[in-house]
Amino acid sequence: MLVYGLDADEAFAILRVRSQETNTKLRVLAANVAAELPSIGVPAVSGALRDRVDRLLSTAHEQAQ
Repeated sequence: MLVYGLDADEAFAILRVRSQETNTKLRVLAANVAAELPSIGVPAVSGALRDRVDRLLSTAHEQAQ
């Protein structure tokens, strides 16, 4: 969702289509994608990203509504 700028429904639709195209159970496909994320460098950015999201979560309640 973050990489492609998608909402949850759009991301799920992509996984669902790929699952159908490859005749792979969606849960297996999603688990495989999640397991492979570290191999493409996600941990290298996840620390910095996690810090930014942590700051956002800690101050989101202060944002004007």
